[in-house]
Amino acid sequence: MLTRDALADLLETIVNIPSETGHEALLADWVRARLERLRGGQLLRSGDSLVWRGPPRGRPLVVLAGHLDTVPAQGNARARVTEDRLYGLGSSDMKAGDAVLLTLLESLDAERLRFDLAAVFYDAEEGPFERNGLKRLLGELPWLASATLAILLEPTDLRVELGCVGSLNAEVRVTGKSAHSARPWLGVNAVERAAPWLAEVTRFPTTAVSVQGVEFRETLQVTTLRAGRAKNVVPDELVANLNYRFPPDRTLEEAERRVRGLVPAEFEVRVVDRAAPGKVCGDAPQVREFIDRSGATVAGKQGWTDVAQGPESRSRRTRRASTAPSSTWGARSIPSPHSSTVDREPPRTDPSSARRTRRVPVRDPGASRARSGASRRASDPLRDGGPT
Repeated sequence: MLTRDALADLLETIVNIPSETGHEALLADWVRARLERLRGGQLLRSGDSLVWRGPPRGRPLVVLAGHLDTVPAQGNARARVTEDRLYGLGSSDMKAGDAVLLTLLESLDAERLRFDLAAVFYDAEEGPFERNGLKRLLGELPWLASATLAILLEPTDLRVELGCVGSLNAEVRVTGKSAHSARPWLGVNAVERAAPWLAEVTRFPTTAVSVQGVEFRETLQVTTLRAGRAKNVVPDELVANLNYRFPPDRTLEEAERRVRGLVPAEFEVRVVDRAAPGKVCGDAPQVREFIDRSGATVAGKQGWTDVAQGPESRSRRTRRASTAPSSTWGARSIPSPHSSTVDREPPRTDPSSARRTRRVPVRDPGASRARSGASRRASDPLRDGGPT
């Protein structure tokens, strides 16, 4: 029987299987063995990503997805339980979502669903975008893009988070002229030259922007600053990194113009990387029905996630984009899912070559699957009468 304790035990097991980005093979093997016990369906593997597809019956397709990798451990590699809470690397982002997804696959009665179901467990979400497993899968398995609804089970405090902000990093270079610090009049101090601009740009206001009734915040921060060659030398260069987060109503080109407009013409600006925002799809009938049936609160994603690989996301030199209305909906989050990091590194713009997907035969041992009343209630939005 499926119980809360059984789900917690499953999460603890997954947390204790290390899967830092680039080292997901052990967990991918474990998940594969678990998926092989499902009745019917088709199991595919690409690198350390897995896709399970239920028997197609011509019904609308719903895709549920979660990534297997975590950020590097920081003394938290093993799971621990304190006061009825489970802590550990990836427990929030996003092995809790993976545990729920596995439990749904093992608990739902496919015959009662009014849609076809597919589940994606992918690698390399926390690292550079050119190695992102979901990006690779969308290229190798184009049928994923035909989904009527796609849900990423990232931690959201059980809110439905629509879209996500875009991200742009730009380096601003301010030049000067070196001189000995005892004779500064012979040089030009780059720090002094940049100081008035830095004082202004660091006061960039955080601005709330509503898109389809969902609030996002436009922000700009100086995140790194370097200058100087030695303690007794007038610095001839200062380089500042501007990290700009912008709402889904802006294009990449508009975001770049916005950042360049904040920098004096005599300073050099170089865009280091950029990622388009995720489209807000709250007006899609399937998303609207899911929100209504689940009763979940709706919010905007104030961060970049893989929902940006959904509709009309063609930013990082990739021209293949999912047409599925996509949203994020998942387990309870902690204030900082990455512990000492606030947000993962945004995707890079470098193109990548895809690895080949291979088909994995699925055994049908006739193993029983838990179908308790509790599991059925927990999965109501995905059962008969759920979203189309």
